[in-house]
Amino acid sequence: MTSTLLTRRAALGGLGLFALAGCGLIDQEPPAERDRKDEEDPSDDERDQDQESDGDQEEQSEEPEEEVESEEVDQDEESEGSAAGAEGAEAQIGVTFTDPELGDEFRIISVKRDMPSESAADRIADGCEVFWLQIEFTPTGEWGGALSTNEFVIDDHGEVQRANSGLSDEISAEGLTPLELPARSDGATGPIWMAFATWGQRQESYSAAYIRPATEVIGEDRTLPEFRYDFDIPAA
Repeated sequence: MTSTLLTRRAALGGLGLFALAGCGLIDQEPPAERDRKDEEDPSDDERDQDQESDGDQEEQSEEPEEEVESEEVDQDEESEGSAAGAEGAEAQIGVTFTDPELGDEFRIISVKRDMPSESAADRIADGCEVFWLQIEFTPTGEWGGALSTNEFVIDDHGEVQRANSGLSDEISAEGLTPLELPARSDGATGPIWMAFATWGQRQESYSAAYIRPATEVIGEDRTLPEFRYDFDIPAA
């Protein structure tokens, strides 16, 4: 911007001198008279140079303010851009584990980050996040009961946040299969999806876990201990 203004002003000064010469306003006074006036008053060229010098000093003093404002705008844009990734960006996880007591096998496949949501739109606008987790579930078929979204949790800024079954309709609307209490007796299920809607601010990554609580075995005098497996929800 500075070089453009200087160039523009230099061009205007040249045009002014050319116009004066073309109109015959130069060399009309006797040399002696002109020399006397030159000694008393600065020439047009000197006045133009002084004006240009003053203008350059003013521009130089203004430039740092323009640069500061530009840097502040760039920083704001970077801050906004890093608040959330691309909508629905998918990241692979690829974790497999087995419940040693029940024999249930799980595969955590991937996550879709920054998902849009009508029911959680206000939360998203406040900086929270909705993301979808994709898994496969392969039970042995020897046990009853069903898999619940309550068994999957994340650390939401120190608070335990469970998967939200209330967002199943939004998953179905995308042509995907939500996790809806698949029975162990039905065998392998998947890929299936579950949604999380955070109450805290969006994080680059989350600590997550599958937790099966301690379980009493009906008809037997024993209780299966709690099983927990920790994994991470990565950035996308």
